[in-house]
Amino acid sequence: MTPTVMKALEEWKQASDHLQDRAVNALRLALPGLDPSKTPPYCCPVTLDVAQPNDLGDGRICIDDDRRATIELDHIPNAVIAEAVDEIFGIGWFDNADEALEDCGPGEYFYDDETNGSEYEIRLGENPGDGHVTVSYVPVPYAVELLDALTAARERQQQEAAVSGGARDGSAA
Repeated sequence: MTPTVMKALEEWKQASDHLQDRAVNALRLALPGLDPSKTPPYCCPVTLDVAQPNDLGDGRICIDDDRRATIELDHIPNAVIAEAVDEIFGIGWFDNADEALEDCGPGEYFYDDETNGSEYEIRLGENPGDGHVTVSYVPVPYAVELLDALTAARERQQQEAAVSGGARDGSAA
């Protein structure tokens, strides 16, 4: 390779590494509790794990060389998933869901995005806290949007529960 080509390739590599770092940062901000995996990455150069299972479940997120994310999260409250997904996609967007996910009940719901090749699978469990989210090959900005919506839904629901709980015991009006 000529020195000019080698320099251009090195510049591209630096920019690519920077983009990967920014993707990790955005994902970690969208879902607090994500940390670099302690085990080597699977097939992707970056794997993030929910370091300590929390009220948004546990699982991992991988980022491949093309800056696409794969999300696998378990033990998420069904109501959080339903609110976040309906907020982002609207009502009735997923296969098997002709109404708001909250009203659909336990089951599996799918959506394949033909524009970017991503695949969404949402499972609302029989138990209220046993939901599952798997998204494959989604562009990082869409992954960040989904994780942020899940986080925001959980925070809002926790605030509502605190207010309604406080109203019942007389500590809040």
